[in-house]
Amino acid sequence: MADSAPAGRRYRVLLTEASSATARQVLTVLGRQGHRVGVMDCGGTSLTAGSRWVGRRHKCPPFAADPLRYLEALREVLTRHPYDVLLPTHEQLVALARYRADFAPLVPGLAVPDFRAIRQVQDKAAATRLLDDIGLPQPETALAADEGALLAEAGRLPAYVKLPVATSSRGVWLAEEPEQLTRIATLPAVRETFDAGGEVLVQRRMPGLVVMVQALFDRGELAGAHTVLRRREGVQGSASVKESVVLPDVIQHLAKLGAVLDWHGPLALDAVLDEDFGLVHYIDVNPRLVEPVNAELAGADLVRRWLRVSCAEPVGPLPAVRAGVRTHMLLTALVRHAETGRGRRAMVRELARAATRSGWYSGSREELLPVGSDPAAGLSLAALTGCLLAVPGSWRRLGGSGVPAHALTGQGWRRLVDTDAL
Repeated sequence: MADSAPAGRRYRVLLTEASSATARQVLTVLGRQGHRVGVMDCGGTSLTAGSRWVGRRHKCPPFAADPLRYLEALREVLTRHPYDVLLPTHEQLVALARYRADFAPLVPGLAVPDFRAIRQVQDKAAATRLLDDIGLPQPETALAADEGALLAEAGRLPAYVKLPVATSSRGVWLAEEPEQLTRIATLPAVRETFDAGGEVLVQRRMPGLVVMVQALFDRGELAGAHTVLRRREGVQGSASVKESVVLPDVIQHLAKLGAVLDWHGPLALDAVLDEDFGLVHYIDVNPRLVEPVNAELAGADLVRRWLRVSCAEPVGPLPAVRAGVRTHMLLTALVRHAETGRGRRAMVRELARAATRSGWYSGSREELLPVGSDPAAGLSLAALTGCLLAVPGSWRRLGGSGVPAHALTGQGWRRLVDTDAL
């Protein structure tokens, strides 16, 4: 991905948040393409801080704390500033879909689906029913509406227990023994789900590589797609090393899913790949785009196509995507060492491998903090690495033990679906 801007229209783009890895990567792609970018910034640790590609920062309240208050701040920004496109880089897409009729007149470019489609994927219980109805493969999955039903699933272990609304690996627990399942059943978040009439998922753990699927739809038609393998795990279940892969069955699955939902805008899925048979089993659906730099390097062109879909411009046929393109996120690998208690020595060895481009870094490109093209990324990496080396326990502030400010909580979701709150 070249640093010089290619020919084509330049947009004034507003990103709905500034702190997630996806926001940082979308910013990188937009900046390298020459677009003018603003961000909604709720404070705290921000991966976009100081970036030369951010033209304006708009202070706003945290989305997680109160999505409706956040939307009021976003409305004010769009009223005062002339942006061409609004790109929801995280679960702000959910809230914007709920108020699509209100926000569409404020910005020319906005691609979000109907809220009825959102309700079928945002709630994990609804999503697993949807995948089952249209015949997309999943691991063995059950839904539990109370503590007794959850404990009755002990025969399905080892399994993941998932809250109906969770993000960034929060609200997901692995139970390998019945005692662990019993402990999970008593957690406050699980009890609150049952008290609110919700269901939790119990999904049998499958062996295999994690597959991260990115898709873009133009009113039900597949307008972009990319698939990567998680070659190495990062903090909180993220990927510190990815490798692009071409899986034709996934393209067929995406086309079917988008048509059923009449989806408009980005959508992401996680799956497990059975390498012996080349089959994927879907384990999660998220109404947003996820970390698009690998897609850009592999030729999927997702961000440019997202801009065009947002502005109702033709995107053309799906481009040919190159398999075997490897990218990494050094920071998430460092934080992973701290998270697992490996400590300073492991982090120093990681830094040495990155500096010498050996091990995982051989033939790979940095996707999160592009030091060469955005000097602020180097400063951020140095500062965050220094914090980790000085106090390894500080990973909790970087990786986050609670819900990130840019994510949607279960309470926030209930506010969006409660008509009395509108």
